[in-house]
Amino acid sequence: MLEIVGAVVTVIAGVAGLIFLFWPDAQPKPEPEPVPAVELVDSDVDREQNVAADVVFDGQVTDQVQVPASVVSATLRNSADNPVLITRAEVHLVSAAEVNCRYGAGPTDITAQYDIKIPADAREGAVIPRKMKYTLPPHAQERIAFTVGPERYGEGAMPWIYTFTISLYMDDGATVTVPKVTYLAPTDKATAFLAMADQATGPPQPGGPGLMDPSCISKQARFVAQLVKSAPRPSPELREFSVELARVAAQ
Repeated sequence: MLEIVGAVVTVIAGVAGLIFLFWPDAQPKPEPEPVPAVELVDSDVDREQNVAADVVFDGQVTDQVQVPASVVSATLRNSADNPVLITRAEVHLVSAAEVNCRYGAGPTDITAQYDIKIPADAREGAVIPRKMKYTLPPHAQERIAFTVGPERYGEGAMPWIYTFTISLYMDDGATVTVPKVTYLAPTDKATAFLAMADQATGPPQPGGPGLMDPSCISKQARFVAQLVKSAPRPSPELREFSVELARVAAQ
């Protein structure tokens, strides 16, 4: 009896195979993958915002300054019938490089109100989380944006160049990732660096030669230029800093 049942099953399977061979449209098709409720429509890095910063001396806020900063933006579309909540963002640090021709330091700390603050010890592979509660309405397209910079820095600090991606996590388990950005911060330290470099490489001044080593300035100019050339999306400040640093190094 078992042999008969097996033979019948074999015959049915063979007939089904012939049907699919001669009529391929009759073969069942796999279900299409569901379209994500939230998708990344566009992203950009552009200079659009001043970031407030407190200048702290001996534990007291002595001044408040505005630091120009690029904004990393993401335009998201929610195609679902229900709102979607973005619960957190994460910066995935690809690299962190300090432009490091030293020229002395002061006792002053500066804390800037960046949206995403990079700890001083964060290096390649670090993940910096930021909690969020941002709701995307149903069938809507909206833009969210972040500024990124060091958590705190001193008066004699150097500018940093960060390369990173930003991942956005939804309450339904979905993730959207903003493509890689290469970003200069803080820009006021980049301006100070250029001024000191200009003093070290320019014509003699009453105050004497600058404190920076001209060979270090040339080395950093080459490093920054190569980084800008290889970066898919360098921030505007980084491009301008590279041009100015190359000019100063060539003096």
